Amino acid sequence: MIGFLFLTVFFCYEYPNIFNGKSIKKVIPFIKYQRTGLSKQFSLDLKDQLMYIMDTEKPYLNGELRLNNLADLLNISRNHASQVINEHFKLSFFEFINKYRIDEAIDLLEKLDESLTITDIAYQVGFNNRVSFYKAFKKATGVTPLEYKEHIIASAQ
Repeated sequence: MIGFLFLTVFFCYEYPNIFNGKSIKKVIPFIKYQRTGLSKQFSLDLKDQLMYIMDTEKPYLNGELRLNNLADLLNISRNHASQVINEHFKLSFFEFINKYRIDEAIDLLEKLDESLTITDIAYQVGFNNRVSFYKAFKKATGVTPLEYKEHIIASAQ
C-alpha cells in the first residue's frame, strides 16, 4: 500500500499530465530501439543506401517483396531494416513500400497511356490486387486512381 502511494505521489509530481488524460506513452519519453546496437551514423548510412536501392533497383515493383528481402539487399537483419524505416521515414514497412508504389503509379497515370488500365497499373507497380491499390492510392492522394486520371485528362485539354 505504501509502495502504491509512493508511485502515485511520484507520478503526480513528475508527470502531472498523466492525470489530465494524456497517454502515458506521450508523457514519459520511452526511447524505442535503445538497445539495438545500430549506431546513429550507421543508421543514417543505411537510410541513404535504402533510398538509393529504392530509386535505382525499384524492388517495390515486386508484388512478393517482404521486409526480409529488403534487409537482404541492405545486408542487415530484418529488425534493423524495420528500425531504419520506422525511425527515418516514420512509416511502417508496408506504408513505406506503398508510398513508392503510389509514386510509380502516378508517373504511369500521368503518361496517359491508353493501353494501360488501372488494373494493369496496379499490378505493374507491385500491388497484388486492385482493391489494395485503390485503398492505398486514395489514402495517399485523397482521390481514386480513376479520378486522378480523369483530372489529368481534364487538365490536359
